[in-house]
Amino acid sequence: MRINQSLKVEPIIEEKVFTVTEFLDFLNEVLKPCRAIVQGEIGEKIHSYPNYVFFNLLDKNNSVLKCFARREAIESLGIEIEPGMEIKVIGYPEIRKERGELKFQVERIELVGEGILKKQFEILKKKLAALGYFALERKKSLPRFCENIGLITSKYGKGAMKDFRTHLGNFGFHIFFYDVRVEGLLALPEITEAINYFNQNFPKIDVLVLTRGGGDWESLQPFNSEEIVKTIFSSKIPILTGIGHEDDETLADLAADFKASTPTHAAKILNENWKLASTNIYEFEKNLNFSIRQIFKNVKEKIIFFEKNLTNEVMKETLSKKTRLNGLMINLNLYFQNYFKEFEILEREFRKNFLKIKTLIKNQELKIEQFLENLIKNKSWWQKKIENLLRQQEEKLIPSSPILKLKQGYTITSDEFGKMIKDPVKLKIEQTIKTKFYKGQVLSKVKKIEKKYGSRTI
Repeated sequence: MRINQSLKVEPIIEEKVFTVTEFLDFLNEVLKPCRAIVQGEIGEKIHSYPNYVFFNLLDKNNSVLKCFARREAIESLGIEIEPGMEIKVIGYPEIRKERGELKFQVERIELVGEGILKKQFEILKKKLAALGYFALERKKSLPRFCENIGLITSKYGKGAMKDFRTHLGNFGFHIFFYDVRVEGLLALPEITEAINYFNQNFPKIDVLVLTRGGGDWESLQPFNSEEIVKTIFSSKIPILTGIGHEDDETLADLAADFKASTPTHAAKILNENWKLASTNIYEFEKNLNFSIRQIFKNVKEKIIFFEKNLTNEVMKETLSKKTRLNGLMINLNLYFQNYFKEFEILEREFRKNFLKIKTLIKNQELKIEQFLENLIKNKSWWQKKIENLLRQQEEKLIPSSPILKLKQGYTITSDEFGKMIKDPVKLKIEQTIKTKFYKGQVLSKVKKIEKKYGSRTI
């Protein structure tokens, strides 16, 4: 939304009755698109909190704009803001509901004045160097012959793009151009966005060239920020910078993989290997015929030498193989002769032992036949002997028979489960017991239990 545009309120809004909160929310929605850049001097009172910093911005007409910024916006400057410091801020107005005050929410800050900018440069340079952002060992190398170039600069700049393109040789380069602002508060987010865009969408580009013409400390601010250093450091594509004049040095140059003094110099760096190649190719062409003839000559000499020695080598190798083969045949014959001799010895031993074994088997068969004949003849004798033994054992067992005891008047008592009762202590009153006689049995219930120990009844 432009500053000079008038706000139009729909009729339905005029008739709506807001609560205070709803109305302030409505105003903030209207004000938020009104992003603007404001320059002024920081007032005397600065209130710092963990997440926010509150301060006033003043001008020569004694006008006051109450501002607040996130702590990250302040820390990215590299130095703390102080009363009397002149700055530029970009952001949008917002009404704080807790007090009903209009404040300006700061998104980004730029310092104004060469002295403070030099101080900021030195502080950030020391800090980022200590963190390793300028270390030589982490810098990426350029391809020897770059073909695809991502160019990041302004098409409205003071000759930077023209100087670069003019001095870029005709070596078939493919240039992918990304137009950005190169100074002012809006430049930094556009430059970082361009670098990230190439990394995400054109990762196979050979090099990114970041250029702009010369300028004072204020115009070079986007290239002297912590954010641009971290973006360059994170790029997977090598970055070549050509910023300002020969004497200009920026933090972006220190972080880049290669630094050119000017846009023209950046083009010459990319041309260098191609120019050397175009010069060397003529020398190579002159020497090519001689090199080919020399190669063929060496090959021919090797073929002649090989041809002369081939017959001798073949005969020598054949003789060696024949000698070795004869030796193997002699050893093989000896091996088989020894093998057959051992086999004949084993055969003789087997025949001799076979006759012995046959005689032993025949003797055993005779013994078995004789034993069977004796067993059949004495069958009746063995049967009577076994019957007598069984009768003797039966007579021994009769006195121990429970039936004999029952005949003598003894009884056997058990519980209802058939378990023999030897001690009445284990019985219970009213428990059913079974008493077995010689003829029959009775079931009864326990009425009284007498425990007898020795001659005493308890």
